[in-house]
Amino acid sequence: MNPILKGSLGIAKSKTFRGLFVLFLLYKLIFNQFTATWVVPNLLSKLTLIKMEGRFTCFSLFYGVEIQNLKLFPGGPFSETPVFSAKEIRIRYNLPFLLLGKISVSDLSLIDSKVRIEEKGGQWNTSYLLKEKKKGNEDTKVNPEPTVPKTEISTYLPLQLSAYLDVKGLSVQYIRETGSVRYLSLQNFDFQTKLITNRFTSIPLNADALSQLNEILVHINAERPLAIELDSDQLKWKESIPLSLRFEWDRTESPELFLFATDIGKDDINLEVRGKPVQTGLKILSDIHFDPKQDILKIQQFDLRVIGQSWIQLKGTLSDLSTESPNIDVDIVSSDINLNALQSSLKQLQGIVPEMNVSGGLSLVGTGIHGKWNQTNAKLKVNANKVFFKLGNTKPHRVDSANLDLSALLDFSIQKERTAEIPFPNLKKVNISPSQIIYNLASINLSGDYSFDSGLRFFLTLDKLQLGEYAQGIAGKLKMDLQASGESFASINLQSKLNIDGFRYLIDRSRSPASHLNLGFNTNLVFDKPFGLKEIQISNLDLEQRTLTGNKAIELGMKGKVQPGQTLVAQVSPLNLKLTTPNLLLVLPLVLKEKISPIQNLLGQQPKIKIIASYVQDSGKKHIVANLNSDLPGLEMNDLKLTSDITISGANTNEILIKEFKLSAFGGVFKSSLSGKLNKLEKQKPPLGPYFGNLDLSLSIVSPQKQYLAKGVSVHGDLGLNLKIKDYDINGEFFSKLPALSYNNQKCPGENCKAYLIEEINAKIPIQHNLAYQPEESLIVGDKSIFIKNYGRLNSPNVTIGKVIGTHPNIPNLPFEYVKKQNQLPGFSAFIEYKENFANIESLKSYSMDGIILGKNLVFNLGNLDPKTMEFRGNLLIRDIDLKQLMAPKIRDKIDDGKLKADLNIKVRDLSEPIANLDLFFSIFQIGEDFGKSALNVISAQNFLIDRITDSYPINKIDISLSRGLVYADVYFDRSLLSLIMKLEDGKISQQRMPLANFLKRAQNEIQTYQE
Repeated sequence: MNPILKGSLGIAKSKTFRGLFVLFLLYKLIFNQFTATWVVPNLLSKLTLIKMEGRFTCFSLFYGVEIQNLKLFPGGPFSETPVFSAKEIRIRYNLPFLLLGKISVSDLSLIDSKVRIEEKGGQWNTSYLLKEKKKGNEDTKVNPEPTVPKTEISTYLPLQLSAYLDVKGLSVQYIRETGSVRYLSLQNFDFQTKLITNRFTSIPLNADALSQLNEILVHINAERPLAIELDSDQLKWKESIPLSLRFEWDRTESPELFLFATDIGKDDINLEVRGKPVQTGLKILSDIHFDPKQDILKIQQFDLRVIGQSWIQLKGTLSDLSTESPNIDVDIVSSDINLNALQSSLKQLQGIVPEMNVSGGLSLVGTGIHGKWNQTNAKLKVNANKVFFKLGNTKPHRVDSANLDLSALLDFSIQKERTAEIPFPNLKKVNISPSQIIYNLASINLSGDYSFDSGLRFFLTLDKLQLGEYAQGIAGKLKMDLQASGESFASINLQSKLNIDGFRYLIDRSRSPASHLNLGFNTNLVFDKPFGLKEIQISNLDLEQRTLTGNKAIELGMKGKVQPGQTLVAQVSPLNLKLTTPNLLLVLPLVLKEKISPIQNLLGQQPKIKIIASYVQDSGKKHIVANLNSDLPGLEMNDLKLTSDITISGANTNEILIKEFKLSAFGGVFKSSLSGKLNKLEKQKPPLGPYFGNLDLSLSIVSPQKQYLAKGVSVHGDLGLNLKIKDYDINGEFFSKLPALSYNNQKCPGENCKAYLIEEINAKIPIQHNLAYQPEESLIVGDKSIFIKNYGRLNSPNVTIGKVIGTHPNIPNLPFEYVKKQNQLPGFSAFIEYKENFANIESLKSYSMDGIILGKNLVFNLGNLDPKTMEFRGNLLIRDIDLKQLMAPKIRDKIDDGKLKADLNIKVRDLSEPIANLDLFFSIFQIGEDFGKSALNVISAQNFLIDRITDSYPINKIDISLSRGLVYADVYFDRSLLSLIMKLEDGKISQQRMPLANFLKRAQNEIQTYQE
């Protein structure tokens, strides 16, 4: 036997050969065109609702699949029409090439294919492709842990990819019974691509993946146009549109091969919009290719055409591309952007595109780029003439004229990283020739330059810019000069002067009067990375607001800095504010004027404020430190000082920590301090806004010697208030140890002088207030015994006043002793306790006018500190008050008896309107004859009968009551001889419902009779 044959038979008898042979038979049994034609459709129909028809001409695990006359039918009511069909599908690859490190897809073709998307009766054919999944208990989804995003995919083994895709004659149909779009068809779509890479071990997930391409080819409809058909309620369109694009790039050639050409769109596109024919047009023509022999990339054609007009035409070359320094020569050779022609098409497209109005013309002729790769001159020229644009109901934009001329020197060979100093490494120089834009009647002028060596300097001027057209709630005509300069982009200095004539603003529907506003600033912007703002340094900022007549209302000057970032830091050092109050009221809107007017006298003519402050915000915390100095001439307070150190924590301001909050004024005589915490707690009805507090508050006036304070007030001694605020409770004490407190109206001496002196003011009053108190039943209506009964216990006085002396209430330049000291005893004494929101006043005594006034049952209910809920009641016993002392000395001797004894009862509810809610009863049971006649004159108009009665009847008693602003009075008489002739009803004269104003006027007139 032949030895070769004998050896072959030996191999055939081996187990390895027999095993491989069986595997080969099994592979051919499964992977063949006949098995695939029978198995794949059946398998697909069992797994999905799709019915498949087609013939496999190739079915290989290692080399790919080929199918002819493929049709895929959905289920349900769409089973008669295929959702997808193709004359031929080829997927050819070479799996064994993986052993050589190659991924080869030699043919991926789709020939004469058709996709049909259809809707009938609210159902889509695409919903009948897959079987519905049975609903079951779904596992609870666990949120995956956040991972760092990948920047590349590693293949570990060196691979090379080559792929070829060919789509020829693809058609897509969209058919629908309901809806505005009924039919859409795209036919004859062709797409071919070729892709070959170099060997790689990773695939970048960014633009760096382009560096791995060796050869790429893309062709779209290179041989025939794309057929489009659309039928909808608004638009009908049936046309063949050129959509040709050819892109070829081969980096394996030396020099590289490059080609780019397009023919997209048409000059005349015919549509039917709402039954009316519309003509428009858009076309892009380009022809860019690389000539390897001449080493030139030629832009032979680049033409953007709109409605048959050439808007932009580009031509030029890139030569010496294989050298280190290529040459660039590209220009816009023609540009005529006529917006008037575009407007006619936009009008016809109304309802399809947003409503738009455009007109005017633009030109970019003169724009171009020239020079070597490392020395390139770029130029931008824009000219505009009467350009108008308006979108819908928005504000229109008008550019009457524009002339922008910008040139730059570029170096594309520079490979430096961007820095704060040089954010554009390839940009060596920029120059803006004096340019002007007239925009909405406002003039904008630009100029300036920049270079690596000399830095930057740019100028911007605005004039006649109407702010009301660009900012809601603000109006006025703006004029601004702005200069930006610096040695580099790491530090840019901004200087500006800004003027607004007719400045007005709106607050809560209240518009301010017109005024003049001037603003100037000098600021440095510091960057630590390309345009990454590190710090704003405000060297100077001056703001001034004047009335239309030129009078100053507001003057503000500020210096400081701001450091943005994760930790925000802002500092003001200092901020000076000066107001001229009368002029300020002329430029404020009504809503602010109403708030400033009541405190105008407190502020004075020219109040001043100086602030030095810092603000730091970091990780949910805000730290504020501020020092304030103020001059308030209205209060004669020229040294008001405030220091504060406050920390705010939490995203919703959950905690406010007041480390320091101090006030001082009048040379340190007046001092106040506040410290502690405010917290938001999970409790109802917080007492201090949304917060619960734990605060310490103190107010004090300390003057070892007599010290003038303000507004005619002088003080000598100590006066203070200490409070501890904890949640709903306020506890503390008011104390006083003042040898003297005096006041004069600064018109002394003179007839209008009003001066008073209070000596030996001593007090120590405990305070306890409940912030959670809610008034229920009135103190006056309810049982008052809990407040007015002392059960025989008398507390020692905790409030005493030695004496009170001042100018006479009616007689100029005459002293009068309102409270008179009794040897070593004070002229006024009382025990006052503020507890549970009630002030109880016991044992009140006041010696005055050689008599005494006693207070009983005095209760002042402060409630929740709302005047509407406050109320007061009490009784005053007036004993032996000598009314002669109210008269001038020369008149006192003419009055026989001036003694007065009376009881006065008062009660008032709702202190927001005290007169209307006051109930008063004044009962005089002893009064001298002269003053009795005067009292009757006040109550009743004088006449002959009244004069006879007052001359004949001794007055026994006078009762006067006040209710709801009306006075009721009764004068009781003793019987005399005249009673035999005249009879008085019940022995009295009554006056009912006399307005309080009339009563007071009569009383004033009667007092005047004693001064004559």
